[in-house]
Amino acid sequence: MANRYYVYEHVVIPQDVTLQGIAYDARFLDWACTARERMLVDNMAEEETQPPAFLTGEVGIRYMIPVFLHDRLEVRVGVADYTQKTGRVRLIFRFVKKGHIQSLAEGFQNLYCYDRNEGERIALPATFVEMAERYRDAFS
Repeated sequence: MANRYYVYEHVVIPQDVTLQGIAYDARFLDWACTARERMLVDNMAEEETQPPAFLTGEVGIRYMIPVFLHDRLEVRVGVADYTQKTGRVRLIFRFVKKGHIQSLAEGFQNLYCYDRNEGERIALPATFVEMAERYRDAFS
């Protein structure tokens, strides 16, 4: 069976780490956001991904094991839940070393679909709902 999560691969580079070679905490958020954007581009119609269609309402990351310079990571993205009508979605992230299963960190992000011309939240596009179903309950 195929993975029910989206995978973004990243190699930790010098700008990601401290003088001791340990990844900065904030870089995990950068990697999560990059993974989210790649997932949207790979799974949605281009006209539905134009900024600022999705806005972050809340984000959180729990760190468990340090990540070091040159580590090869997978950022795995799943959909915990969504509400199509209100345009709300909760993404979940797991950070693992490539080829391993142990989580290095875990996180979440609550997103809202937003119409910048009208200045209000809108329903999730149909292609987003299709993608959400593909990656729903990824880590259950």
